[in-house]
Amino acid sequence: MNRDRRVQEEIEFHIAQQTAKNIRAGMSPEDAQRDARVRFGGREGTREAAKDAAIGATLRDFVRDLRIAFRTLARTPSFAVTAILTFGLGLGASTAMFAVVKGVLLDPLPYPDSSRIVRLYQLGATGARGNLSHPNFEDWTQGTHSFEHMTEMQIGGRLAVQGAGDPQLLAVTSVSREFFAALRVRPARGPGFADADQHVGAAPVALVSAALWERMGDRPQPAGERLIVGSQTVTVVGVMPKGFDYPGGTAIWLPLDINPRNTNRTAHNYQGLARLRDGVTLEAAQSEISALSRRLKTQHGDATWMSDATAVPLLEVATGGIKPALQWLFLASVLLLMVALTNLSNLLVARSVSRRSEFAVQLAIGATPARMTRQLLAEIMALSVTGTALGLALAGAAVRVFAAIGPAAAPRLNAVSIDAMTLAFAAGAALAVAVVLALVATVGARVTAVSSSMAESSRTSSSSRRQLLVREALIVTEIALTVALVAGAGLLGRSLAAVLTIDPGYRVDDALIAEVTTTDDGTSASVTRRVLRVQEMLEGMSRVPGVEAVGLINSFPLGRGNFSNGQFLEMTRVDELATPEQRQALGPALKARQGQAAYRLVSPGYFKAMGIPLIKGRFIEDGDAPGASHVAVISQSLADARWPDQDPIGRYVQFGNMDGDSTGIRIVGVVGDVRELTPEAVPGPMLYVAFAQRPRQGSTLTFIVRGPAPSQISQDVIRTVRQVDPAVPVEIRTVADTFDRATGNRRFNFWLIGAFSLIALVLAVIGVYGLMSFTVAQRTREMGIRMALGAAPGGLAARIVRRGAGLACIGVVAGLVLSLALTNLVKSLLFGVVATDVLTLAGGACLVTMAAVAASYVPARRILRQSPALTLRNG
Repeated sequence: MNRDRRVQEEIEFHIAQQTAKNIRAGMSPEDAQRDARVRFGGREGTREAAKDAAIGATLRDFVRDLRIAFRTLARTPSFAVTAILTFGLGLGASTAMFAVVKGVLLDPLPYPDSSRIVRLYQLGATGARGNLSHPNFEDWTQGTHSFEHMTEMQIGGRLAVQGAGDPQLLAVTSVSREFFAALRVRPARGPGFADADQHVGAAPVALVSAALWERMGDRPQPAGERLIVGSQTVTVVGVMPKGFDYPGGTAIWLPLDINPRNTNRTAHNYQGLARLRDGVTLEAAQSEISALSRRLKTQHGDATWMSDATAVPLLEVATGGIKPALQWLFLASVLLLMVALTNLSNLLVARSVSRRSEFAVQLAIGATPARMTRQLLAEIMALSVTGTALGLALAGAAVRVFAAIGPAAAPRLNAVSIDAMTLAFAAGAALAVAVVLALVATVGARVTAVSSSMAESSRTSSSSRRQLLVREALIVTEIALTVALVAGAGLLGRSLAAVLTIDPGYRVDDALIAEVTTTDDGTSASVTRRVLRVQEMLEGMSRVPGVEAVGLINSFPLGRGNFSNGQFLEMTRVDELATPEQRQALGPALKARQGQAAYRLVSPGYFKAMGIPLIKGRFIEDGDAPGASHVAVISQSLADARWPDQDPIGRYVQFGNMDGDSTGIRIVGVVGDVRELTPEAVPGPMLYVAFAQRPRQGSTLTFIVRGPAPSQISQDVIRTVRQVDPAVPVEIRTVADTFDRATGNRRFNFWLIGAFSLIALVLAVIGVYGLMSFTVAQRTREMGIRMALGAAPGGLAARIVRRGAGLACIGVVAGLVLSLALTNLVKSLLFGVVATDVLTLAGGACLVTMAAVAASYVPARRILRQSPALTLRNG
């Protein structure tokens, strides 16, 4: 608006000048003015031409200022490199973490209107989520109105698949009718499941993933292609869209409805999925299914383990395990960005002091404050643009690293990228940092230039003291943020150490794992042949040179097996509760006989191969063959829970609801507890039975082969399996690798926040060093006079160090307060240590304080090396 007014005034001035000239030439006033306006042209055209000229001049000035800014930065490469690296590191870390948080936690799932897809859970007496029993699910479908396309699914684990190249283990899921409708996903090729395919007794069919279809030849349409999945041959009737693999990693989907359902309400074999009806809120749906489930509990009592139920958004289910960690890591990256900002602000304040003479000269030769401000803003822009480019490059590299080594619990990491929203975040963060830096640079430079003169350029002034206070405040802020990061890294580090020092209950070293899947058709003869093949594999592996022990289990700890658990019955004799009539005869007294335990099949050598200690009785032995009395070994936690202060050896249990075999099992031994699901999980009660006696749940088996060099015997183990059955797929890994993967999330969290903390600590040290160097430089003349009057150089140096230590202590206290304020965010990631752990917080505080003191001592040493005369001459 002001520029338009100036343009208008200039136009009127020129018209008036020409009018006066015409009058002097003899024209009448009216003719003189008319001629002047004609000569000058239209006002609007002139105004637009003036605007265009002004814009062009502004652009030329802007480009010139940028060229000057880059030349100015090039003259001080140490400042430029430090500032650009600091900017880039801070922005890159926060941008990368934003991309990960957005891609994993915020982006919708790749299904239409995915926010309305929910998982359905039964809730136990303690409120823990659990799978569903089919009768309860049926009651939900008939008694609720909030959901549409309610469906069940049963994750079948990894089964042997033949017909797609070499035999391989692939994840298989059985789904009921409404599964794909709930997700609103259709096969990309082929018709999919027809109604005729989804009833008991129907011919087995399957849908396959796009990746598996490519391995099968990638033909335009499935036309009768067959696969052998486990023990059954299936016909492929459709191919799912590329990238679809829900539930996570599934390669083959089978129709669940071709198999009879388990109608026991205490069973929990199925997972539930549904879509909210249009117009129904999640809260309303949760309230409806909860009320119905509580009524079912009242109606059926102990016949169902369900006390309540809930519906949880599918995205929350998928990301719930990793959400706290990613939130904390993103906060840590923002703290690092703030550390970088304070460090940059500190650098700019120091730079304004070093340029005092330059500013004074510019003022002396006629430069206006506005012109100086414009040039400083150009320098900030040059730094910001360069730092942003570096930050985006670092963020892109970091995202690729995260995808390669990120925690297994983080879904969709491979899909994370620097997209438009991430670029907008980076631009916004860079702009915010640039604005703060511009304010710091221009205000500091203006104060310095106005209050200083060329003669005063080397003397301490009130401006210098103000700038010193500003720099000290920035250092305190930087140290406080660094303490919060270091404390967080310390807590995560101690948690990781606590996990690594846990005794998992078995030996982690020198053991190889071979996972195989064997099949049978369900007949007694087929099951017997499968048992003989497995025993032959065990014997062959035991003959491999260097092997010390061999065993097997159907669900390896920390592995990917089917972790079955259920309800057993205690018996007074081996045949007491073998029939339903015997169990019904007990009536209410049956409840007192019930116990809960995990159910595992093992071979005689399993406990030796795993290094699980025997506490009482004996292990399962070779004599525990199919024709002998059924035996079991139990864990110490089961003995303590079921038979406290009693001897469980010789007692009988019946565990028929696991495999349909009601034969009584005699307990012959007690072994040490094993941490099965995670290293941190409290060991639960476990019952181990002899695989040879009860093999029906043992299709997927894990062989444990102990020897001093696991990697060297892997090929021999594979060769042994293939010699027995060439169609059996084998996957090899080590026990140590499995344990490392189980702790991978904690390692990732620790190393990432540790890197953030290290960068912040380095920046803080640079900031303290720069401040103390500035202080020494400003007080050089004063110190020379003091030393000339007899002051000890050591005492002067100590004052500098004490000042740095004092600032560090203030920052440390503020950082500890900030750390305590953030405890709620970090406590869910901790194990074996509390978020307010005094030792960890004190250790972090001491580390930062010592680093600050060391950074203060280096410039203070200069005082010790200079003589008073030299100090006065240089000052």
